[in-house]
Amino acid sequence: MAAVLARLLRLGPLALALAACVLLAVAEFSTLYEIRVITVVKDSQTAGGHHGYALLVIAAAAVFMAWGANVGGSRPAALGLLILAVAALAVTLLVDYPDVDEEGFIGEAFEQAEASPKAGFYLETLGAVLLLLSAVATLALRPARALRDRRGPAG
Repeated sequence: MAAVLARLLRLGPLALALAACVLLAVAEFSTLYEIRVITVVKDSQTAGGHHGYALLVIAAAAVFMAWGANVGGSRPAALGLLILAVAALAVTLLVDYPDVDEEGFIGEAFEQAEASPKAGFYLETLGAVLLLLSAVATLALRPARALRDRRGPAG
């Protein structure tokens, strides 16, 4: 039982980070927001097109940092993962979020125009939050792993 728990604590943050990276990558090719006038879609934007595929670059780098931090035990990689997670959250909240409810010139031309966030926004938000949780878990669990590794196997 203790061995299973120890393995989960060791591999859980890595699995969480990899799932977050997949979500960030999928979000880049999903619709970020849509502007409708009554029942007609007048405009839509993919997440990647909105911020220059920044989250795809972050996700690719985060895979390597998560691997280095969780499998290799690298503290700089764990800190790098944290920085990448904060960057993903910043792109989501500071670049994309302000625009998902804006109708722009279509709202000026059509009184019934409504903008709404779509799957891409929710996927990138979830991916960024999970990446942040993974980075924090990696850093939080690291001292316990380092101390246990220095002592050697229990027994």
